Amino acid sequence: MRESAIEKAICQHARDVGILQFKFTSPNKSGVADRIFLFPNRQVIFMEMKTLKGKLSRLQENHIRLIQKYGHCVYVVDSVKQGKEIINSYL
Repeated sequence: MRESAIEKAICQHARDVGILQFKFTSPNKSGVADRIFLFPNRQVIFMEMKTLKGKLSRLQENHIRLIQKYGHCVYVVDSVKQGKEIINSYL
């Protein structure tokens, strides 16, 4: 399954269960996570979608460590099932 299809299905699930989600792009800052999810209970998580064979770049790994250093959760997801399970665990 392509990364874009995984992302689309996970985002649709988030909408279906009432979670705000945004495509996370940061001008002049490559390597940020693909999506940010905002839950009604004020929790915020980031998700980077990959295919089963996809690998994080070193820049992505650095950004993930930085976001985690600031106390936020970042998930690297390689399947729709995994993404849905993560979202559901915050509900």
